[in-house]
Amino acid sequence: MSNLSQTLDLRIKLEKWAKITIKRWQETLEKRKIGESGDLSKSFEDKVYGETADTLAVTLKFLQYGRYRDMMVHKGVKAYERNQNDANRKAATRFGAKVSYIKGPKGRWYNKPKMSQIHKMREILGIDLGHAMSEQMDQIANEISNTSAIY
Repeated sequence: MSNLSQTLDLRIKLEKWAKITIKRWQETLEKRKIGESGDLSKSFEDKVYGETADTLAVTLKFLQYGRYRDMMVHKGVKAYERNQNDANRKAATRFGAKVSYIKGPKGRWYNKPKMSQIHKMREILGIDLGHAMSEQMDQIANEISNTSAIY
């Protein structure tokens, strides 16, 4: 199993994945114009824990600001204004009432980019594991064919 761990170089791949994920999150924040001060974008940190392939883990840290609608993701809607804003939006869109409501971006910035990056990591590691396993099986097959069996 140690040869398989060395072949995969999981630690390096996870570090690269974490850097790319942070970059994509920062692009998403910039595109949605979240966090005018830049504190959220600067707060991203990544760390890979563990020494062997069996114990590797990736941690991504950032400020909580901007993950929830009452933290200015839903531009200008405070937590206590949500119910009234929702009622006004439904009245205006369904019934054509002349009321004002704050229309913000749909959904949070965090979940879609997070899940897309998780699926990408699974895909990368799955492909690499498949290649490493096929190489390992070739080596085992060559070893078996090179040894003479005594029955």
